[in-house]
Amino acid sequence: MTQKIRILLLSANPWSVSRILVDEEAREIEKRIQEGPYGDRFELHNHTAARPKDLQRLLLKYRPQIVHFSVHGSKSRRLILAGSHGRGRAIDEQGLTDLLALYNHDVRLVVLNACFTEAQARSISEVVNYSIGTCQAIGDKVCVAFAGALYRALGFGKPLREAFESAKAELALTKMPRSRGIELFVREGVGEHDSFPSVERFRSIVPAHIDTNLRLKTKPRFEYRITTIQQTVLAFS
Repeated sequence: MTQKIRILLLSANPWSVSRILVDEEAREIEKRIQEGPYGDRFELHNHTAARPKDLQRLLLKYRPQIVHFSVHGSKSRRLILAGSHGRGRAIDEQGLTDLLALYNHDVRLVVLNACFTEAQARSISEVVNYSIGTCQAIGDKVCVAFAGALYRALGFGKPLREAFESAKAELALTKMPRSRGIELFVREGVGEHDSFPSVERFRSIVPAHIDTNLRLKTKPRFEYRITTIQQTVLAFS
């Protein structure tokens, strides 16, 4: 029996900011991840018009390993979710990091597929193993193409680092404009041979005689940027 790798896709497209291709991005993720032989190991939960108050409820309900934001990012480096009456609502950077820290026993990757999200991704990587963000404005079609390429590689069983490399290479190959500045941040202490989201890791029943410590050995073909973040230890009184 195999446990699914759960993806929580959160999108928002408030009328108070320019429209983005959130529906197209969701379709692309769903389509591309199923192209691979391991696509059925993933379970996608898509929630549109996501509001800040929805986040904790959805994290509790689905216990996702991957949280993907398909939203706007403001020049003030904050994510914009849905607010009341169709308006946008910016969320606090440290508040989001603190929230995700509460669920990092499940959450392993946070994708911030929006403009100007480097600072938020860097902050999240102090409490979650992996995060992806951008240091500048990126094109709407770039977000769709990057998401599709990333999840297609995961559907083919690639570990995250290699999937990220594959998605970046595809953007370079197609020479899409405004595609620079997408970065992968890695939490301090996560080894370079970590194979998340390895299919074997999510088997709930494994015969005792089977060695579950086998790892995929891969050789990178393209250069990409990975930033390792010093882990912050939080003390709770």
